[in-house]
Amino acid sequence: MYILIKKIKTVITASYILIFFVFFPYKKLLANEIHIGVASNFLMPINFIKKTFEKENNTKIFLSSGSSGSLYSQIINGAPLDIFLSANQELPKKLENTSKGVKGTRFTYATGKLLLFSTNKDFFNFTFPNIILSKKIKYIGLGNPKYVPYGLAAKEVLKSLKIFNILEKKIVLSKNVNQVFLMNYYGNLDIGFISKSDFVIKSKKGKVWDIPQNLYSPIKQDAILLKNGEKKSKARIFLNFLSSDRVKDKLISLGYIVN
Repeated sequence: MYILIKKIKTVITASYILIFFVFFPYKKLLANEIHIGVASNFLMPINFIKKTFEKENNTKIFLSSGSSGSLYSQIINGAPLDIFLSANQELPKKLENTSKGVKGTRFTYATGKLLLFSTNKDFFNFTFPNIILSKKIKYIGLGNPKYVPYGLAAKEVLKSLKIFNILEKKIVLSKNVNQVFLMNYYGNLDIGFISKSDFVIKSKKGKVWDIPQNLYSPIKQDAILLKNGEKKSKARIFLNFLSSDRVKDKLISLGYIVN
């Protein structure tokens, strides 16, 4: 019996040693991973930032992209994200007042710029806002205002110009602002409201029209640390990096406004 018990103790001890050396490095690996939910308009910029941060901090970043509204819903429903990079302020503010967000970590990392975009040369001689009222325009693209901050800003523009009701039947809603850009780029829309960053980063053709800032609310894009990442030092380091001068310079070059 003594020999049997001794053998059992040996097996249990060996099991604990195995768990320690296998599971502990795995936990350490997870601690070095950052999972970020990022608004579609910021997907290309975050990829530039991601490469630099990973190289300098010996960590791995995983990105989940979509409209700010869809990402917010995923977070509320338990998505294991560490950081949320929204395309507006409203949703991070909401998270700040729930168990999902970490209070005191929210800040504006960039302010977006809204442009009107077309690749149809027949419209290139038009000026803003006359182009929107042209009878030649059949399809106007914008992100769904319910979920897409840039789409909400586009709706504000049309309402400010008092033409939303006139053009409502021509409006084609997209699930995110990137989709609006792509549909315009490939000629599936006549014109569309896009983020300036999409045009700066991706476009090799087409024309854009500046939209006066007084026609829509500033598109302040906020970041917030989520409860899932609260104990991850790398997540906090990333947020500091996101607000650094060199990242700000990069964002300016990509079409964003930063303070």
